[in-house]
Amino acid sequence: MNETVVVVYTSGAASPLELAADAEGYDLLFAVPVDELTDGLADLLAVIGEVVDVTDEVAGAAVLEARRPAGIVAFSDRDLPLTQRLASRLGLRYHSASAVLAATDKHVQRQRLREGGLRVPRFRLLTGPDQAVEALAAVGAPAVLKPVRGAASRQTYRLDTPQDAVRYAADAFASGDADQFVVEEMLVGCPSVAGPGLGDYVSVEILLWRGTVACQVLNSRLPLLEPFREQGFFVPGLLPASVEAEVHRIAAAACHALGLLDGWVDVELKLTADGPVVIEVNARLGGYVAVLLHRSFGVEAVRLAFGVAVGRRPEVSLGEPAAAAFCYQILPPVGDWRLASWGNVEHLTERPDVLSVVLTAEPGDRVDWRLGSQGTLGVVEGSAERPEAVLTAVRAIERAIADQVVFSRE
Repeated sequence: MNETVVVVYTSGAASPLELAADAEGYDLLFAVPVDELTDGLADLLAVIGEVVDVTDEVAGAAVLEARRPAGIVAFSDRDLPLTQRLASRLGLRYHSASAVLAATDKHVQRQRLREGGLRVPRFRLLTGPDQAVEALAAVGAPAVLKPVRGAASRQTYRLDTPQDAVRYAADAFASGDADQFVVEEMLVGCPSVAGPGLGDYVSVEILLWRGTVACQVLNSRLPLLEPFREQGFFVPGLLPASVEAEVHRIAAAACHALGLLDGWVDVELKLTADGPVVIEVNARLGGYVAVLLHRSFGVEAVRLAFGVAVGRRPEVSLGEPAAAAFCYQILPPVGDWRLASWGNVEHLTERPDVLSVVLTAEPGDRVDWRLGSQGTLGVVEGSAERPEAVLTAVRAIERAIADQVVFSRE
């Protein structure tokens, strides 16, 4: 008999297709504020499972309770608070309200990590743009301005001068994306730690079971695009064994410091000359990670999330990877631009190491670099025999984009 899992879903690191693919043995009950969904998403989710409108949380929880669910999960930061509240109403095991706050509020998260004995960058909270100059003076330049609650490097800026602080804080607050921001010390990475061609930061995908680590996988990153936009990543990651061991240790300690107990956690760390430093902790599966883990290790990450949610102890044996799986995001240049032409960039699929090219923007579309990774114009996915060979594929992708993709000024 199938077990019922509540999936709180407005968006997330797992696509509806991935949810459906890993749902064998489970009945999915989608808890969603229907009016907040993008066009067509409610209909798509209804094909996979049952959709319950939780715009009215009390009424929605009553409908969910009648279905007698065995567990509850979420796959995006914005859905975590609602998931925690529904779990509490339904008597289901989930992260505590305190842990969810720490996972979704960057200011609280920095405080908890510091209290847990972990090194964190200097930071200050902004509740208004007029506090930016003072905050920069306290933190020191260069610094980073980012929303307290946000993801994908949206409205994230580098601050080098008081003038930067005034300008970008005014823009950030005026955007309406958030009403609180943090200014924090910009950590200086050490490129020699990761190696040539790679970003000076990594992430660790951790599967937790009752507060213990059931599985950890290193995810290496490509260099960031200006100002702090993620360009791509691959699994398994590529680090010296001693550094990878330290990265795993610190990532697990970060989960413990925030009080996270069950399910997938994505921990990003900067590789500095003084050792890895936690950048942020996300209490959900990382973006594109489900696909990468499946192609590389055969791991069904979404299915494991369902299992942990209903109380099944995960048994994960990674073994040797079958391939190094990668994802490359096509991002717009900084400035006011429109996409003029894609050229023949889709012909990248003729390469044996490129599996797919999915273009999500149309010629004529206005593109916005300030959206961070949410402003991605397309995604190239592929695999190589080993992690070192991923960079060969990346260089070919970058050449094709430079030669084929055309932008025009607004």
